[in-house]
Amino acid sequence: MARYSYVARDASGNKREGFLEAENASAAVGVLRRQNLLPIQISLSGERRAAGKKGQVRRGRVNLSEMALFSRQVATMLEAGIPVVETVGDLAEETPNRFFAHVLREVQQTIRQGSNFSQALARFPKVFSEMYIALIRSGEESGNLVEVMKELSSELEDQLALRRKVKQAITYPLVILVFFVAVVFFVFLYLIPKFQTIFADFGAQLPALTLLILGISRTMVKFFPVFLVFFLVMLILLALYSRTREGRRNLDTVKLKLPIFGPLMHKVGLARFSRSLSTLLHGGVTITGALSIVSKTTGNTIIEDCIERVRLGVLKGELLGQEMKKHRVFPSMLVRMVSVGEETGRTDEMLNRVSKFYRDEVDATLNILASLLEPILIIGLGVIVGIVVLAIYLPIFKLAATMR
Repeated sequence: MARYSYVARDASGNKREGFLEAENASAAVGVLRRQNLLPIQISLSGERRAAGKKGQVRRGRVNLSEMALFSRQVATMLEAGIPVVETVGDLAEETPNRFFAHVLREVQQTIRQGSNFSQALARFPKVFSEMYIALIRSGEESGNLVEVMKELSSELEDQLALRRKVKQAITYPLVILVFFVAVVFFVFLYLIPKFQTIFADFGAQLPALTLLILGISRTMVKFFPVFLVFFLVMLILLALYSRTREGRRNLDTVKLKLPIFGPLMHKVGLARFSRSLSTLLHGGVTITGALSIVSKTTGNTIIEDCIERVRLGVLKGELLGQEMKKHRVFPSMLVRMVSVGEETGRTDEMLNRVSKFYRDEVDATLNILASLLEPILIIGLGVIVGIVVLAIYLPIFKLAATMR
């Protein structure tokens, strides 16, 4: 349970502030709703608010967590009958992100000048994605903005949950890997060179294992600056190469072919594709428009290119399932579910089910990956340290035996 501070309005429209404990921000919203309070702002206790801070930040970023919370708050306030211009204004005053507060004030001002909500958001494409704006535009046109905002906030919360699971699964193995590398470099660059002068005074033939370890250490010490410069140059070149269309495509191809990690990234991409497409279709966006938007959300150019080719096929009059079947990147289960959805008129529902299936698959893969990587890295570190210790102590044992 986490402690949250909140700002809300009661039935009379008066502001109320306080603290509560909940598992997450969404649960905190539910607690306030049950108390007949309308949440305006919810943040972890201790976070500073933007209100009252002097000046504005015209550059910055809005993370996924802030966007999900903003969307949920907008849906809640609109459902309570508060006009969108007042909703945006209240949230601008309460958000702890000064840059986001500046953006929301600009959005509020644009709405006051006669623009609708989606047009005001479209002024900030780096904050509000094309999918976000398209869904809100669809909700405005259909008069169902509240339901669209609920669906959109659920979509963002699912993305956030998936991202957190991936991050949590790789954090501990990554820490062990960094520690592993640090220990190896410490041993070969600092510890073993200290023993070289000691072994030189022995005047005896050293064991083969000791000679091998000493040779590796001397090589690493001698060429370490070269290795370091080479590594940094390769990282820079790789970063520059990944920014090109061809480079990103080649790197994404390699990623999908990696053992264990390749299938994991593939499933993550399919989960994003299915969930985003389901949300857009449920929100009233056309299939071709939805495919155009979704192709930019998977995080992999190979999947993006296949989605774009599917879109072109749908434009020619083909069914979505038939076009997806032509590309191996879409598993047969996904294609079959989409085809069934087209036949029954429930494509968005079927895609949502597929998305849940792949999220469960990602969870299972991450759990297996974490359970395998941790012992492998620990055992590997123990083996290397053990070999080094043995190589250091063998000459000492040999000298002791000679002295006897």
